[in-house]
Amino acid sequence: MSTKGANKDCICHIRCDVENCIHNNHKCGCTAQEIKVGPTFATTCSDTVCQTFEEQKKQ
Repeated sequence: MSTKGANKDCICHIRCDVENCIHNNHKCGCTAQEIKVGPTFATTCSDTVCQTFEEQKKQ
């Protein structure tokens, strides 16, 4: 796994368990400047997706 986001500041109060995202600091923190969650027609938690997700390329 890459350590690309490991030393960046996290968005306060955002927990992310997606370890293969480039914005995850590997401590359950999100280092993206902002996040976008959708789609607008979601009616349950399982309907939502983090649209900021970018897959971390293996090194």
